[in-house]
Amino acid sequence: MEDKYLMENIMFGNKVMNDLYMHGFIEAANEKVFTTFTKALQDTAKMHYEIFKAMETAGFYNMQNVEESKIKQTKQKLESSFESCCKKEA
Repeated sequence: MEDKYLMENIMFGNKVMNDLYMHGFIEAANEKVFTTFTKALQDTAKMHYEIFKAMETAGFYNMQNVEESKIKQTKQKLESSFESCCKKEA
């Protein structure tokens, strides 16, 4: 199997674990459960970052700088969409 495909699948599984641990952290019934899920969430978040860095090093993610004008344009577009959505519901 291709390395990129394997690493993408590992990253996806890690995202699922992060999501599950986050819900455990949010819904914790007592401090011991809260602490356990907090530690698990921190560990899987660190693992996710390490997977991402390995994929970036292998050339599977190509990071590019984006012009500030494009960021502002996207922000305005999203704000406009949000405003029109909220006005319809009101």
